[in-house]
Order: sequence, then C-alpha cells, then structure tokens
Amino acid sequence: MNNSEFSSKVIAAVDNRTAYYNSDVLPKVLEQYRLIHTCIKNLSDLLVQKSIIKPDPYKLEKKISSVETISTELFIESERALVIGTRLSDYEAILDFICTYHKFSVENMSFPTIKQFVEFNKTFDWNSFSESNHGINTKGLATLLNEAKQGAGALGANMIGDIITKCATATKTINQVLKELNEFQKECYKAYIRKDVFEHPKFDRSKEFSSIQEEIAAIKKIFPAVMGKTPFYTALIEEIAKEDLDANKGALQATVLQKLEVQKKDSAKKQKEVDPKTILMQSILALTGLAPQLETVVTKLTDNHNVLQNEHKSFFEKLAIALRKAFNIQEPPTIYTISINDAATGAVAREKIEFQSFLLQLQKRIAFLNSFTVRNSPGFQKIERNDSAKILEFLNKQISDSQKLILHLAAFDNFFKTSATSETKSQIKGLKMELTALKNTIINTNQHRADYLAFVEEQEQMKKLGITNV
Repeated sequence: MNNSEFSSKVIAAVDNRTAYYNSDVLPKVLEQYRLIHTCIKNLSDLLVQKSIIKPDPYKLEKKISSVETISTELFIESERALVIGTRLSDYEAILDFICTYHKFSVENMSFPTIKQFVEFNKTFDWNSFSESNHGINTKGLATLLNEAKQGAGALGANMIGDIITKCATATKTINQVLKELNEFQKECYKAYIRKDVFEHPKFDRSKEFSSIQEEIAAIKKIFPAVMGKTPFYTALIEEIAKEDLDANKGALQATVLQKLEVQKKDSAKKQKEVDPKTILMQSILALTGLAPQLETVVTKLTDNHNVLQNEHKSFFEKLAIALRKAFNIQEPPTIYTISINDAATGAVAREKIEFQSFLLQLQKRIAFLNSFTVRNSPGFQKIERNDSAKILEFLNKQISDSQKLILHLAAFDNFFKTSATSETKSQIKGLKMELTALKNTIINTNQHRADYLAFVEEQEQMKKLGITNV
C-alpha cells in the first residue's frame, strides 16, 4: 500500500486500540490494584494486631500525589519491624492513591508513568516471596509474616498464603499489561508524528517519503514547533522512516498493523466460559474489605469514648475506671444520643444507643466478615454452596446493613467532635478517612454486583431472542 494510505490506517488503528485499552484493559488493571490494596491492608492490620509492627503515626500526614518508588536501603536487623512497617504503610498509601485518584487511560500512561508503575510494582517480589529473597523489602516482610504465622493457626497461615498468592497473580497481570502498553505507546507516538507533523502546513512535503535520512531530518526540523516538550525519540522516528521507505517496508507495515489489531473474541464462547456465580462471589470478597476498616473504627471510637468518660471525673471515679480495666470488669452501660443524617432524604433522626452494645455488635460484624475473607475458608465455601438467588439476597442485606452502619458511624464521629470540651477536643480522633474508605468499599462491592446483574440480564435477553450458547 502507498505511504499515505498506511499512515491513515495506522492512525485509525491506534485510535481503535486506544479505545479498547481505555474501556476494557485498563479498568481491569485498576481492579487488580484494588485487590492488592485490600490484601495489603489486611496484612498490615494483621501485623499490627499481633504487635509485630506499630501503626504508622505519620500515615495521615503523608500527602501522596504520584506513584513513588519505595526505599530499598539496607537496615539493621533490630530495626526491621520499624523500617518494614513504615515501608508497608507507604506502599499501602500509594496503592490508595492509585485506586482513588489515578486515572487509568492511555493518555495518562506515558513512558515515564509506566516506568514509575513498573518500579513501584517491584517493591515486594510476591512471585518469589520468602526470607531467602535477595530483595531487602521482600525478605524483611517475609520474615515478619513468618512471625505472624506462629500461633495464628492453620486458618491464619492459609489467609497469609492466600493473600501472597493473590498479590503475585495480580502483580503479574498488571506487569504484563504495562509491558504491552509500553509497546503500544511507541506506536501511539509514531501515529502522533504521522498525524500532527506530517499534516502540519510547515512540514516540508518535498522531503516526505523521499529518503530515510531526509524524512528524519524533515521531521526533526519541525518537531519542536508541533510536539512542544514531547521528547524526540530518534529510534522511533527512524522506525517511521523505515516503514515508509525501507526496501522491506511492506513487511514492516504489515507487522505494525497486525500489532495494533484488536483481537475480536467470540462473544458467545466468552459468555459460555463466564460463570455468573463467580462474578457474584467477587462481590462477597469485595465486601470483606470493610473488616480492617471497621477494626480501626472500633479503636478510635473506644479512645473517643474514654476521653469523654474521663471529662469532669473525680479522682475516685477515675480510680474506679482504672480498677475496672485492671480487673477486666465490664463498665456500666453508657447511652449516647446521636443525630443520624440521611443524605438521601435530608431527614435527621435522634437515636439513643448503648455504646458498649454498639461496639460489641461492631466486633461481631468484623469477625463475621473475616470468616469469609479467604476463598478456601469454611465461611466463604458455606456462602458459595447456596444458589445465586440466595447469595444475592445475602449480599443485598449486607450492603444495606453496611450503609446504615456508615450513617451511625458518621453520627458518632460528629457526636464525639461536638461533645468534647475545648480542653479535650484535640484528643478526639476523627473518622473521616475511615468513613471514606468504607464508602469506597461499598462502591466497589456495588460495582461487582452491578456487573453480575448486567451479565444475568444480558443472558435473559439472549434467551428471549432465541440465542443460546454453543
């Protein structure tokens, strides 16, 4: 084919593949990062619960605005828990930024950005995760997790193993896409040259397609004016000229177009391979992301309750509180009146809640969610044994209950902030971040549920049209 025709085909193919990446491939990459984020949150909380690492005191102060590389500097053995704990916290914070703020699109994944993601993904070598790994961070975290396995029982050890496997699989999937995307960006770059430079009025058309060196020189001459601060990649410019003028240009052109082609899959075959129940169970797994967030909430609510209870207490009252804690004696019931704001209706309802009972219910809910966090756990398998209708009914109830719980937690957050005196206000721990995380988990769960419902509806429509899978 002539060179002008080839340029037109390349530009169209790049546009088509860009749409494919933006609509199909990159959203799945985001889902993989969300899975890793949930796994890391669970690992971090487990290590904190077992007092192997301490919560990062500076976590809330860290402002993440881009994907960063985690330090791999050496540390002395006595500082392992502190250093790895901090690096794990940084890793989680960057994952949170990726999942919440980064826009996954071809336009937003330049060569430097892809490189940043690849380097970030090397923080922990999940595919060769052991104490003998040469990576400083991998070896350190593996050592801490082996400590956590001791006394954790078979279920706890299986959970850790399952998390590592999930992280390994997800990271491998992401890295494969990043590798392919990096190659595609080269073709995008070349297509932009053909579209923006070749079609520019000041481009010397007499040099276009005349010889390889002359075409390169003509591109280079106008490049700064057309492409601005875009780097001039000599190797890619040479590829353009060779595709236009090399003696073997026909084969080169065919290779480029084949590389850019979006493979059309047999939709009927794809539908046959997809088990709708699997999609539904993804919602169940996504829901368990609430557990570690609620654990943090319980700690903060307890601390805030203690701040309020210690206000205006006499010496003897404070002594009685201390003695109850020392001898593990249950404290008298405390009833708080909170104002629940329903953003959907604008209604405000005042409700009296016995605080200790509320905390107990929260802890039971956390234990319940943790019972089916892992696919091979008895709790997960018990849910999976039900038919899809029962699982959906269970999921709907859990989402509804969780949304009501978030309203109560927001009310408690406001209550503690407004009830504390000016002297103790600074001691009150806000729940803003936790509430946001809980809402995001519900959004993620709802998205999986929506995917399931859309798939089922599509199948029903096909049946009505008389289309069946073969």
